[in-house]
Amino acid sequence: MKDERNDILSKVLEEFPDSPTLTLAKKIYKDHPALFTSVENVRSAIRYRRGNIGERSRSILDNKKYVRENGKAGFKIELPKSVAEPKKPFKLPEGKSLVISDVHVPYHDDKALQLCMDYARSYAPDNIIMNGDIADFFSISRWEKNPEHRNLSRELMLVRQFLQYLRERFPKARLIYKIGNHEERWEKFMWLKAPEISGISDFQIYDLLDFAKYGIEEVSGKQKMKAGKNLTIIHGHEMFNSTAPVNFARTLQTNLGVCAIAGHRHQTSQHCFKTADDKHIHCWSLGCLCDMAPEYAVINRWNHGFATLELHGNTFQVNNLRIIEGNIF
Repeated sequence: MKDERNDILSKVLEEFPDSPTLTLAKKIYKDHPALFTSVENVRSAIRYRRGNIGERSRSILDNKKYVRENGKAGFKIELPKSVAEPKKPFKLPEGKSLVISDVHVPYHDDKALQLCMDYARSYAPDNIIMNGDIADFFSISRWEKNPEHRNLSRELMLVRQFLQYLRERFPKARLIYKIGNHEERWEKFMWLKAPEISGISDFQIYDLLDFAKYGIEEVSGKQKMKAGKNLTIIHGHEMFNSTAPVNFARTLQTNLGVCAIAGHRHQTSQHCFKTADDKHIHCWSLGCLCDMAPEYAVINRWNHGFATLELHGNTFQVNNLRIIEGNIF
């Protein structure tokens, strides 16, 4: 019987070398109750073979094959698995693109937006890149707000109307919608006010704004867009920057170190930089198409504007346009 017990213990330790001692003891006792008096009896036998009873017992063991350091007889401690999700960039299509940012519907500027759309009709873009804050979501903002202006249903209706306008005026263009910090207001509002339904598809931006109906592709808020290998496009809120820079394009160059386009700051700017190895880095920030004197920033340094981008392979050309007194420069 002793040899049979030893064979069983050796077989189990061989088969499950990293399993906890108590787990193995329970298994062995369950399978062979006639050979062992209790679970504790089996556990002691396993601990003896693993050298976990004491230095003296470990030193006189004939077979040290199953010996473990104290504290190592059970699980192997592994590095924890990361829960971070990789963020792959959205690859922009080639051709001619209209890039607009910070429209803030329904607090857009009618004249500036119309000028932009008229220009786009003659430009005939293959793609329209809506680079964040197309919608305002004023009514669910965490900032103090005029209760007379709180009408979420109307806001959503007018944003859908704008998206429908784009689809009807540019039926062949790819429409790409990048989530900005104002669109993220909706997600944060749901997390705070209705977490139980925040993950349901019917309450996501994609369905809320009828992206499928208008053939719109969504780019998530923290996802970069890449035009070829050499140009990165972000909304601008992805970078932590608590102060308003004098030249946001220069801030892009300093923080990203690559050619880039961003909106977010409502200012047209450009910055060029040559590295020590003669690499040229060009960055642009775009103007907005929204009301220039909202209640929260009546005095500001904003300007209206948008951009065009032409991409062929890894070669690109950016035209950063500014709107001044009804004219496009």
